[in-house]
Amino acid sequence: MKSVLVLVGLSAMPALVLAANPQETKGGDGLHPRVKMTTSLGDIVLELDAEKTPITVDNFLRYAQDGFYDGTVFHRVKSDFMIQGGGFTSEMDEKKAGLREPILNEWRTGLKNVRGAIAMARKGARPGAAEMERRQAVNSATSQFFINVVDNARLDLPQADGGAYCAFGKVVEGIDVVDRIRNTKVIAHPKYSTQEGAVTPEEPIVISKVELVGDLDRGRLAERVEASKKRIVAYDADPLAYQEELAAEIIRKAEQESGNTVQKAPSGLRYVTLKAGDGPTPQPTDEVEVHYTGWLVYGNKFDSSVDRKEPFTFSLTGGVIKGWLEGVASMKVGEKRKLIIPPKLGYANRGSPPKIPPDSILVFDVELLGIK
Repeated sequence: MKSVLVLVGLSAMPALVLAANPQETKGGDGLHPRVKMTTSLGDIVLELDAEKTPITVDNFLRYAQDGFYDGTVFHRVKSDFMIQGGGFTSEMDEKKAGLREPILNEWRTGLKNVRGAIAMARKGARPGAAEMERRQAVNSATSQFFINVVDNARLDLPQADGGAYCAFGKVVEGIDVVDRIRNTKVIAHPKYSTQEGAVTPEEPIVISKVELVGDLDRGRLAERVEASKKRIVAYDADPLAYQEELAAEIIRKAEQESGNTVQKAPSGLRYVTLKAGDGPTPQPTDEVEVHYTGWLVYGNKFDSSVDRKEPFTFSLTGGVIKGWLEGVASMKVGEKRKLIIPPKLGYANRGSPPKIPPDSILVFDVELLGIK
């Protein structure tokens, strides 16, 4: 998500301390506070997820508490994508006074950039950027946010800099207001330089106030902030750790549904037999016919012969990724397996852009239909 925020450092912030608000004790678990965003086109009520994204929620509420958002506008509106605000005045001057340090990116939570989800805007690293620049880009979010107006699954995947875009809440009231903003007339504003052309509302859509209107447990928020920092440090130390957590859950569900336990080969390939086959096993030089569907561990489907209604034929001597060659070679005709393929047996650090990021664990449901 494009942002013009200035990088000034990456130190994490202490937990939020808000002035007393009688509406803070309205009920709930204290980790899903609601805020009302008053705009010139109507009110939007958001429910934030401080359980999964406490650093991000803390940051957003701090800006709200400080009145930073008062008088800012939705400066970037794309009717087929999102509406972005929180960083420019109605005169389209970038608001720098009151900006806090960038926050750590809590994208590894399972929260998705679906229609109505609010997420943080941040910078993207240049192609081929050095590790320091990539890391700064991933953790560059400050005040700017966006609300998805369609499902944007690609934002849930690691980008070129290795991080995705952190969704941290959802619209619970006022989606009609979001759509009014989405469908407003836009122009190419002389003060907002972008290659996208016309994205700035011709008539400024002003945010007059963002205020907390629901339950917030400050103590639990503080605890979650510290825990989230530790998780991010651990994930950064082992880039595959989060993917392995997701893979473990996929395996657990497959075992539960099939009644079979996962098998692991010395190569690192794992598979669960979903349906037994009673036909022959192919020879190493055979051509085989399969149906398959492939996912990333994040839940993004990237390819499917089932959807195309076209079985796929290939030779076990090569031409496909190693995980397929190994995983299919020991199957029987009629068998269906879930293959969990490590990066080294898939597309490794090159990935397969734009659908498969580098160093991705791949998940395939493969059914062996026949031997040619």
